[in-house]
Amino acid sequence: MIKTKRLPLFCVLLLLLTAAFAQAAAFGADEKKFLEVRILVDVSKNMKFSDPDNHRLAALKLFVKLLPNNAIASIWMFDEKTTEIMKASISGISWKTQALKNLNVIHSDGKTSDIERALAVVSRDWVTVDKNANRHIVLLTEGKVLSGVTKARRLASKERVLNHQIARLKAADVSLHTVGFSKEADKEFLGEMASQTSGWSELINSADQLERAVLRVIKRLVEKNSIPLVANNFLVDETVREFTAVVFRKKGFGVTQLDDPEGMDFGGSSKRPGVRWHREKSYDIVTVSKPMEGVWRLIAPADSDNEVFITTNLQMVVENLPKEIYVGSSLRVKMLFSDKGKLVTSLGFLGVINATVELTDKRNEKEVIKMQQDMINGGYFFVDIGNDLKKGPYKLMIRAVSDTFERIETLSFHVKAKPRVEYVEVMPEFKQVLADAGVVLPKEGVTEEQILECPALANIVVGGNGFAPTKEITDVVEEESNGWLTSGVVLLANVLLGVGGFFGFKAYKKKVSDEDEILVNKLSL
Repeated sequence: MIKTKRLPLFCVLLLLLTAAFAQAAAFGADEKKFLEVRILVDVSKNMKFSDPDNHRLAALKLFVKLLPNNAIASIWMFDEKTTEIMKASISGISWKTQALKNLNVIHSDGKTSDIERALAVVSRDWVTVDKNANRHIVLLTEGKVLSGVTKARRLASKERVLNHQIARLKAADVSLHTVGFSKEADKEFLGEMASQTSGWSELINSADQLERAVLRVIKRLVEKNSIPLVANNFLVDETVREFTAVVFRKKGFGVTQLDDPEGMDFGGSSKRPGVRWHREKSYDIVTVSKPMEGVWRLIAPADSDNEVFITTNLQMVVENLPKEIYVGSSLRVKMLFSDKGKLVTSLGFLGVINATVELTDKRNEKEVIKMQQDMINGGYFFVDIGNDLKKGPYKLMIRAVSDTFERIETLSFHVKAKPRVEYVEVMPEFKQVLADAGVVLPKEGVTEEQILECPALANIVVGGNGFAPTKEITDVVEEESNGWLTSGVVLLANVLLGVGGFFGFKAYKKKVSDEDEILVNKLSL
């Protein structure tokens, strides 16, 4: 007679349904969160050589101007000490006005730079995960962990940062974005800090590119629609309430100008209502409220870093992407359109949209993939990526084009090496009995995590407290036992299929409902 210990139904459900439910549970976990960002800027004496023209000040002004009004932000400067320039608060008009004034204390007179101390100070109250916040630190630095000290001290500090501080930031779900602007920058160190925290790293050889690098970081923090510039022209459709153009200047070129669709001058000297200009040596920012529909024209040098951000009733909304995926795994990118906060489902409208995603890897190699329209859950566009992606950071640009409008949004994610998972082999006797009943367990076995979740699983794994079949020479008893076992397993299999189907259907319906609510609520204000 074969004696078995009965395995709780929950445990077998855990084995068979874990994969299906894990995907449903993961989706929608990152609902609309508020942006919380802390900016660190290097003010050590090395800045006199690395940034003699103080591009740091212009870059920080750009960051402040483009922050959404509902973010929580603070600004810090560091040398051997770390000093708060602007206290953490909601980045509304008053905060931004005061921040632009306070930035004038930025200097280049500090003795040394100490990244280890700066990270510790600026994140000291970020101890645990805040499920309501997207936390970021932006580090503008010459690129050495500790300047003005011996090589041994520098290496020791670098090791502490990578082995301890970065682990603490990861545990609090904080992304660290690094911008190094010196030829002597420790590129490996800056890149590793960003990569380990699913942040973004920008490495430039000189500070005169700092404003551009900061703009690229902003685009990864602030999910905001933009419209493309083609030969310095851009199309404003009737749904756009406001646009903000960032235009980089070049030596020898005159003052940046802006013309509306009728050719009227909207330049800084025009004094037109609803138009705000901010000029720096290296760039201009112009914001126009209630713009006229049609093709606007910039009179400025053409530049691939120029951007036109928009606030619009017709919003392209991209599902929150995970910060990281693993090599070989698949990622579904989903996008929809909302009109004044309501999901657009009109096939006449959606049918004329050409939606694509452009993937750019760390070597700047690009791949454009067409998105498909979801004909079951009307209103969505989707594309599956990730199976063949290599390890490293990726930029993802979603573009939607029709005859009357265009929308762009830029996001980023990291592809990480797949973590090692310890599997425990299932006893062949138990595996065969279930297989005969049509229930197939994962060929790798069960994970140690699953055993911890359901200790009864230890009864069926090799080396656990499992059963060892024992023979009893009693034909009647053996026949009855085998019949009970087979019937029990078949019943169990049917229960699993029934319960799995029932809860799977409920999970699917809830998943669709949650997707609608999450994506529509994820609108830029």
